[in-house]
Formats: sequence, C-alpha cells, structure tokens
Amino acid sequence: MRTTVMIKNIPNKMTDKDLMTFIERVCSRRIDFFYLRMDFKNGCNVGYAFVNFITVDDLLRFAKGRLGVKWNMYASEKVLQMSYANYQGKEALVEKFKNSAIMDERESWRPKIFYSNGPQVGQPEPFPAPTHQRRKERSAHNRGALYVPGTARLHTSGRTEEHDRGERHMR
Repeated sequence: MRTTVMIKNIPNKMTDKDLMTFIERVCSRRIDFFYLRMDFKNGCNVGYAFVNFITVDDLLRFAKGRLGVKWNMYASEKVLQMSYANYQGKEALVEKFKNSAIMDERESWRPKIFYSNGPQVGQPEPFPAPTHQRRKERSAHNRGALYVPGTARLHTSGRTEEHDRGERHMR
C-alpha cells in the first residue's frame, strides 16, 4: 500500500511548477504531497523530489507512463527513475516537514500539500503550523549541513555517530 516515491534524475533547471505540470499530464489532481528539494545557494533543484500519490493505482499509472523515460527538456539526457520513500503517506510527510526550517524558505521551495478527497481534491491545502519549536530551531541550525567536518566518527559498522543520531531523531 505504498504511495510515496522519490522521483530521481530530475533535470536541475526544472522548477516546482514544471514538475507539477509534468506529473499532472499523467495523473491530474492525484497527488496530495509534493516536495522538490532545492539547492539554496544556486536556486536549482538537486535532482529529486518526494511525491505522494492519493492511491496506489495513481502511482502505478504514473510509473507506467514515466518510469525509465527521458525527460526531454532542458537539453537533459537524464532518465526518470523512482524508488519508494522511507516516509510513506501524506500524514507521515506532513509530520516530518511541518517542524522543519524549510517551511521558512521561499514558497516555491517548500513542501506542498493538496486535498486528498472531496470536492477540492488535488487543490492546494494549507500546510499545518509547526508544533515543536525546538525541533524547528534544530532543523534551522542543521540546515544544509549533511556533514560537518571533524564531527563524524566512524563505527566499526561503517556508520557514523551522526548518522545514528539522525536516525534516532527521525523515529
């Protein structure tokens, strides 16, 4: 029953609106979460997005129509790939991002949600307000710092202490 995917190999010049249009051509108004990850320094996307489809059938329709196909835009030779995301479903994604500093960035760089059912299905829905200010502050402090030199210690398992701490925070 997984409905959330990471869409990969997105041409870096593509905007959130471009990607939404690309998805809409196959599954009009059939997603309820969308987040195109951006590089804050250069304003381009980093090549992947998280998308939650309303139903498994919607996801399968998109996969059948787009998976393994060249993007054919921005002179890119990239081919669309997908994998299941670690966080599944609109509720889990909203919970993950509502306390993130990303919600203070430009509107076009933020995760977006859409109504999942009813007469407004597929229309923009307001993102819930943060519920944990300290978590949001930590997120702002760590923004963009996937690795801070001199802080990671490698375990014999090949994992770093920071990786283990990060996984604990994600649970």
